Amino acid sequence: MKKKTLSSWLGLTVGLVAGVVQAATPGNALFVLDNHTSMQDYPEYLPEAFTPGYYPTPTDPAPGDLGGDGSAGYNINTGCSDPALVAAMSWFDKDSSDPAQNGSVAVDADSDLGSSFFEPNQFYQSRGRRLGWQTEEYPYAVSADFRSLNSYGDAFSACYTVPNWSSDYFFSPIIDECMACLATKGWWRGPIVSAKTAPGLNGPSQVVGQPPLPPEAFRKWVISGRVLNVRPPKFVTARKALKDVLSVVTDKRLGVATQGQDQGWFDPPSLVKGMSPACDKSSPTIDEVALNRPALKSAVNNIRFNNPDRNLGEALFGLGAYFSSQVQDGRWASWFAQPINPGWGWPGCCDGGTTDNPDTGQPGSTWAGSPDEWLKAPYSDPVYGNLPGQPWEGTGNDKSICSGDQATSIVVLTDGTPRYEDNSVPITRMMSLLIAQGARHPDGTLVQFNPTGSPVGGINYCGDAPKLPSGTYTAADCDYTSYNWPTGLSAGNKNFMDDVAFFLSHSDLRGDTTGDQTVRTSVVGFGDQSPMLYSISKAGQGTFTRADTLTAIKTGLLNSL
Repeated sequence: MKKKTLSSWLGLTVGLVAGVVQAATPGNALFVLDNHTSMQDYPEYLPEAFTPGYYPTPTDPAPGDLGGDGSAGYNINTGCSDPALVAAMSWFDKDSSDPAQNGSVAVDADSDLGSSFFEPNQFYQSRGRRLGWQTEEYPYAVSADFRSLNSYGDAFSACYTVPNWSSDYFFSPIIDECMACLATKGWWRGPIVSAKTAPGLNGPSQVVGQPPLPPEAFRKWVISGRVLNVRPPKFVTARKALKDVLSVVTDKRLGVATQGQDQGWFDPPSLVKGMSPACDKSSPTIDEVALNRPALKSAVNNIRFNNPDRNLGEALFGLGAYFSSQVQDGRWASWFAQPINPGWGWPGCCDGGTTDNPDTGQPGSTWAGSPDEWLKAPYSDPVYGNLPGQPWEGTGNDKSICSGDQATSIVVLTDGTPRYEDNSVPITRMMSLLIAQGARHPDGTLVQFNPTGSPVGGINYCGDAPKLPSGTYTAADCDYTSYNWPTGLSAGNKNFMDDVAFFLSHSDLRGDTTGDQTVRTSVVGFGDQSPMLYSISKAGQGTFTRADTLTAIKTGLLNSL
């Protein structure tokens, strides 16, 4: 840890006496947008509510009859008149004079996108949990790249697309019902996937090692853009909020990242847009032309929300490497080049092993054994194609951190608890570095870590997290293991996302500047009050905000800075 020199303190004192203080270099703000598949979901699923006994149950219905079953699915509890369903959909009213309820104003009409999200008078194919996605559902509404939409301008086409124009449904009661509902309500709850549903019209299928899909995933709907403008999918709201914030943040270098795709054990983050502008365009003030806000917002538009993992801890670790002086002086490699001693850095075993995956049976004996595990260079994989590897800063004016007086923040926007193989980080090595420098918890006690002992130590602030409607969580709430492997083997610190945030906020990441170049982490939980997200933000010396609306998300992102 570098110390300020006597001359630097004297210089500051002289400046204060003279009434003049040199302005610090504008800070860094790197936004991390969650790209997990759950970001495709609606904040609240479209309702499965129904009134018992309301729906007809004919004895021998045809596929297109109410109660029928065929290639488009099982026609049960469809329509728009069931009192329970109508009550559950009362948050939308196309005939209201209030745009907040009638959806007449598009959430995001960005001309950089291929479609307006959403056209009020178009119809879109949906499932109960999300819009139909081109990669997994048919009929679909959202393109594979999330930039454009497939919609219908008339109810006739929208309704007949549900059974893929099958002749069994021509002039059938179920299609008549669909068209009437779109005309009167602006939405129609359609059939649910059954054993008779035609291949290609059923789906989606869940990724191995993740929890079963909810029933709403298999219910088909047709909804107008007005419905979607009132309650858009989470990725639309989050994307719009981040772009709005990027438009107004001042006196900051800005960048955008997401969680990374599968690259073996440790999955480095995806640096969508590195820190901008370059160092020579950042001081003493930000050069707006060089910052190029339109390019930043376009980068956000190019994010694909298809990551099967919510590997936030791995992303934070890789971003720590990006902000380090590795390219300048090899600092990150001096800490995390293999082989790491002890073992591969795993708590609870001497040689890199851990228990096998209880969900898939994947063996844990080879955990994180790659020679370049935490220093991955770009490479080509026969299954996944070209993989980017660990993002590093550039040289010269393209450095991630420009000077010793520059504050750096990572601001995360996520909709849930980090999980799905998000522990592939060298926890033992990080803890040994922190202990060696005498790192302390916020209450002043020294950080300790004993991977095979009890208590294990490390970082866990879940017991301080507020719990709705009242109370707090406990440390055990951060020891979740369901659908989250590998995990540590000792109670009290089985998950390491908050340990990573603590390491970044308490470690001098650079050896080429004066001062201590640490990185603060703040979190905005989109509709989520996860105690782990709170623990990450406290460990990262940042803030945690629970946000449920577009306005609240923007406020939370701005307050994090």
